[in-house]
Amino acid sequence: MGNRGGILAAAGVLALLTACSPAEPVASPATTPVPSTTKPVPTSDAPALGPGPGSPPQTTPQPPPPHSPGEITSACPFLGVTDISAAMGASLNSHAVEAEPNREFTPPVYRCDYVARAGGGQVHELYVAAVVGGGRLEAILKDWTQDCEGPAVPLAGATGTARTCALTGTKKGDVMVLVAKKVHGQTRLAELDLRPNRNEVYVRLAQLLLDRL
Repeated sequence: MGNRGGILAAAGVLALLTACSPAEPVASPATTPVPSTTKPVPTSDAPALGPGPGSPPQTTPQPPPPHSPGEITSACPFLGVTDISAAMGASLNSHAVEAEPNREFTPPVYRCDYVARAGGGQVHELYVAAVVGGGRLEAILKDWTQDCEGPAVPLAGATGTARTCALTGTKKGDVMVLVAKKVHGQTRLAELDLRPNRNEVYVRLAQLLLDRL
């Protein structure tokens, strides 16, 4: 057993001596709890809980809007929800969703849907396209305004080619704001379909689109 046997024998003698001796009261030393300075160790690798119900939605910083990019590959970057809210002087509870481009046309037509957060209904729509070459601007505008209830009229106050009209058909009751710009060897168009609003709102939105096309 080696040294372990000697330790056990000494412990037995000490126990006999202790049993024959009168017991003495042992005072318990007073102890003061020491505050812990270490952080608790996580018991799980699960991520922290997110904001509870009713918390404002988290926002993701968006890239700056384009200013006449060399190539057009989407529509939403040209007009954000915050841009529309600022132009209207109202806070819109909606978000922008890039739709699949319509490639039945040449060039393809890019579309951005502005969808209400409550209920998911469609609020506005933005279409953007770039026609290669100069082309006859008036002919292109006439082709793009076929859904107008009457002739599209120039939008006074916008620096550039801008038209507006009341829509008919499936979008009857809405208003079209259409802008066109010749740049980068293309004729670029942007059409925003929205609910009726003040004329100055149309001008602000048209100017934003003209500057960014």
